[in-house]
Amino acid sequence: MTIKKPLTLAIAMANIAVASAWAQETSNQEDGWALEEVTVTATKRETNLMDTPVAISAFTQEELDRQGIKNVKDLGNTIPNVDIGYDASQSSPVISMRGVRSTNTTEFGDPAVGLHFDGIYSSRPQSAMAMMFDSERVEAMRGPQGTLYGRNSTVGAINVISKRPVINEFEGSVGVELGRWNQELVKGVINIPVSDTFALRASFMNETRDSYLTGYYDANQYDNRYIRADSLGATTLSNDAARTFTQDGNWWASEDVSLVKADAEDFYGNVDQQAVRIGALWEPTEDISWYAVAEHYQDESAGGINTIDCEKAEQRGDGTTCETYYGSGADEYTVAVNVPGELDLTMTSFRSNFRWDFNDTMAFVYNTGYAVQERSNLIDIDAGRNTWDMSMSITDSENVSYSHELQLQSTGDDPLQWIAGLFYFHENTDLNGYFLASLSDATFWRQPDRTVEAGAIFAQATYSLTDTLHLTVGGRYTEDKKSDEGGNNLKCLRDWSTESDEEYGCFPAYLQGTFNSFSTDHFADSSIYTIETYNDASQSWDSSDFRIGLDYDLTDEVMLYAYVASGFKSGGLGDVVIQYEQDPTTAEYTLDADGNRIVQKVIDTSYGEEEVVTWEMGAKGTFLDGRLNLASTFFFSKYQDMQLAAPDTAFSVYAIEQEGEDAGEITTEPVVIYLTKNASEAEIMGLELEFDWAPYPNGRISGFATWMQTEITSDFWGRWNFNNQALFEISSYEDAYSNENPELFRNLKGNELPVSPEFSFTINYDHTFELAHGGAIIPFIGIHWEDESYLTYWNVDKHDFPTGDTSAFDDSRDSFWMVNASVKYVSPDDQWNVEAFGNNLTDEVVPYYADGSDGLVSGPFSTPMSYGVRFNYNF
Repeated sequence: MTIKKPLTLAIAMANIAVASAWAQETSNQEDGWALEEVTVTATKRETNLMDTPVAISAFTQEELDRQGIKNVKDLGNTIPNVDIGYDASQSSPVISMRGVRSTNTTEFGDPAVGLHFDGIYSSRPQSAMAMMFDSERVEAMRGPQGTLYGRNSTVGAINVISKRPVINEFEGSVGVELGRWNQELVKGVINIPVSDTFALRASFMNETRDSYLTGYYDANQYDNRYIRADSLGATTLSNDAARTFTQDGNWWASEDVSLVKADAEDFYGNVDQQAVRIGALWEPTEDISWYAVAEHYQDESAGGINTIDCEKAEQRGDGTTCETYYGSGADEYTVAVNVPGELDLTMTSFRSNFRWDFNDTMAFVYNTGYAVQERSNLIDIDAGRNTWDMSMSITDSENVSYSHELQLQSTGDDPLQWIAGLFYFHENTDLNGYFLASLSDATFWRQPDRTVEAGAIFAQATYSLTDTLHLTVGGRYTEDKKSDEGGNNLKCLRDWSTESDEEYGCFPAYLQGTFNSFSTDHFADSSIYTIETYNDASQSWDSSDFRIGLDYDLTDEVMLYAYVASGFKSGGLGDVVIQYEQDPTTAEYTLDADGNRIVQKVIDTSYGEEEVVTWEMGAKGTFLDGRLNLASTFFFSKYQDMQLAAPDTAFSVYAIEQEGEDAGEITTEPVVIYLTKNASEAEIMGLELEFDWAPYPNGRISGFATWMQTEITSDFWGRWNFNNQALFEISSYEDAYSNENPELFRNLKGNELPVSPEFSFTINYDHTFELAHGGAIIPFIGIHWEDESYLTYWNVDKHDFPTGDTSAFDDSRDSFWMVNASVKYVSPDDQWNVEAFGNNLTDEVVPYYADGSDGLVSGPFSTPMSYGVRFNYNF
């Protein structure tokens, strides 16, 4: 790695020196105002945040509301070394922590950051979209949490803790938020004490908002199954688009067709979500507590979509700009589609936490959870950039999971504190989906029985060697098994050049005399398909992980700690891709005596486990008589077989060129599939500093500063797959993505990991102006800055290409600022408050991912500047 050992030692020594200096100064401070203590459960028991030897950030519901955070996806700029993007094709956030993420958000993949609700593991990344409301706090733990939190916590874990019912107290609140793009949000909470031992708490949240995108439809679409009736034949509202958006039998010679303005209420980027939660708390004795909660969330929006990076498009210098696609004034928030977005995502969950302190030294804890996620969605997979429609749809998806965790843990103040437990997790996914390109073909996939089973046994103990020195040792043994039964990918048997396919409507739409008659039930007639992949498979992985740490109380207010810990993420099952034998002179498939295709090659795209060892040392202290909290952490992580996901070419097939001067000629076409690969080794090193300071009675300053470097440290060869045609100056798509061209293979050793800025910082400030009548006005400002970084692991500008200048085609992200602010008025009795707010006030356009599959860089971008007012009333 580029950072050498002397710098590592210097940073570590600085960590200790700063803590020591503060420790000496602490005893000289006079009494004054103090920050409230924050309780966390990072060690599976309640501890003070500043006494917990883990790098952890915690947020209350009030802090979340102040920054407009409504789900895990919105947390990105509030946690050190965390970036959160969005995968529109899977309606899923992509969480990156300390440079590590997983972009495989399909049923194949596992997240890189473990996500928990009330301490119970949630397997699908889509659960991060669930609305965060009426929360006690959110805890974000960085570094391997595998010994206590288990699955997919190699780089950290996030735990969203709901607010429990309060016994013997009736309370409630209602809130309203109105904002830009016709945003309307209503929420409410009521706490009902049923008896001296039992209470209920119910809460809800409903939000709608128009899209912030300027969207258009192609109302002249030949295959009009996707276009709403009120858009077909509608009056043209835009007539300056220079791109052909049409479909007919002579599409390549058609004149430019104007676009129809989309209704922002139900276009990509809108919001239409609801959630409700009912919790019950029963405490029959002082030793027994049982909390159970049922929650339902639904998202009926149009989903998200990737748009063009207009700045990079402008740099091409060939006239290819956002305005040539969408008309004058177009920017990253302009898009014209020929497939409207549809999303119906529901998540229903039940969680239970039972605790019994059955004697003075020991407690029994049983946590269990059950969740059902159902999803169907439709997305314009190329964002309308191609002349014909290209859609991807999850037509029917159900994911059912449940988990059980049994714990025994010590209580009291004995020198030995310990916890031991058993964990079991089961997940089953049933999914159908398809990819349809009207001028190409239709591919369908079925995963009727994809199962994950995981079991673990774990223990962790902390022993006080002296009154100030404490040793922690932990271990976890895990077994993961993944299996797939009956899963396969299907492809239509009809040749696209055959004009007698109206009966089935497989493809292409433009060859048919009527609109595409493809059945709503895409799997009704299996005789029109051939199986391209057989996914029947089963694999198992196991791992023994550890944690060894020391923490030392330098004073009553300052703690030093250091630990080494390992983490493990199991491998995964991929498609078993079949290449059939073909006649290279005719492109026809070779058949056996029974008329079946002859198999030439079978490729198993499964991948192996990921392992990490992290060394970390830090200091935490409370200074200035409780007015300042400081936490600093230095970490170094070494990954083995890191899992990196990206599209890749499995092989090439012979095909007949259908257009242009080479029409009728035999050519080769790459078969591109989404693969997760294991990079040999990667290293990550960084420093995190968090602070929370009350400099005077009515003021508060908080935030963090980070430094980080990442590197793939061993050979990692792969066929390039980012804007190949432009970078290698190859006109043919087939040649640009062929596995037969040695120039396309590059070694990614030395590349940085995605979204890993070298420096970043966040600073928040608020001041309370106390009014004469007892009320208060509280202005707030939050500023985040982040250094430049890469959005993929390709690191385009680190490599040489025939095109020379790569700035128009690369995956870099410039440094950026993000500013949020608000002004709140609080009534004298604290019964109600009203707040005016603004987010992204500088209107920064920040990309969160880069796709370079068609010569243009595209991806999801930050939400533009938003503003509004919120009102809350407590009773």
